[in-house]
Amino acid sequence: MNPGPLLTGPALWWRLLVIGGLWGCSFPLLRLVAAEMSPFALATVRGGFAALAVVAFLAASGQLRGGYRRYLIPALVLGTCNGWIPNLLTAFALGHIEAAPAALIHASTPLLVALIAVPVLRDELPGWRGVAGLALGFCGIAVIIGPDALEGGASLTGGVLILVSCVSYATGTVYARKARIGAAPQIVLGQQVVAGLVAGMLSVPFGGAESYVQPGWVYGVLAVLGIATSALPLTMFLRLVARARVTDAAMVGYIQPPFAAGMGALLLGEWPSVLVLAGGAVVLAGVWLGTSRR
Repeated sequence: MNPGPLLTGPALWWRLLVIGGLWGCSFPLLRLVAAEMSPFALATVRGGFAALAVVAFLAASGQLRGGYRRYLIPALVLGTCNGWIPNLLTAFALGHIEAAPAALIHASTPLLVALIAVPVLRDELPGWRGVAGLALGFCGIAVIIGPDALEGGASLTGGVLILVSCVSYATGTVYARKARIGAAPQIVLGQQVVAGLVAGMLSVPFGGAESYVQPGWVYGVLAVLGIATSALPLTMFLRLVARARVTDAAMVGYIQPPFAAGMGALLLGEWPSVLVLAGGAVVLAGVWLGTSRR
């Protein structure tokens, strides 16, 4: 089915703003509960709430129908690349790095998308600006991680984990564009089910049942994470990937850092340092350069 002309201008940017804003707010919320719950249990419950939200929406809209077998492979791929792997890595990372620098490192995802797209999406190859943007963006990541990286400090651990999660997200994004899978309800639901199930199976040997014994407010935050910062933006993002250039869709990375920094300051009292802000500016400049048309 032809998705229509590529999205540009306001039609593209309001979608980027909503998706990036919701995903950006997830960083401080995850950091808030990461100190209370094991990363495995956190990823499991987050994925479970997201799957329940998708089921409820599909049932209410009359879209909960069959035909899931044909979407099994996309659900497995996206449930892995954009599901349990980055969910676990981010949960681990936010025990070592604050929300704002985590989101700023995550803003490098468009650069990684452009890099991975080179051998896969031949019609969306980056030009010389893309190559320069890649180099500049990773210089910015080095600045954000800061001097602790030289000593193997805590910020290095968190920064590397976030960077690996970015690679996973970028791989899933390029796959979704290459496979032209669109945003079929079966794929959205399948991805959330895979993300929750795999994390749940890992939580049994590595997390323990006691990690699920938490006060009500923790599950309240996880419900927000699963529904408002996972299921909703993911559904919008898959639709966006089907209707926009892959590097344009990945520019949600532009939007995430200010929302993460603002929410982090309000909830956690974490104000970004000058070094983090400077590195973030370099990363975003690299993203802009890397995703430029010429």
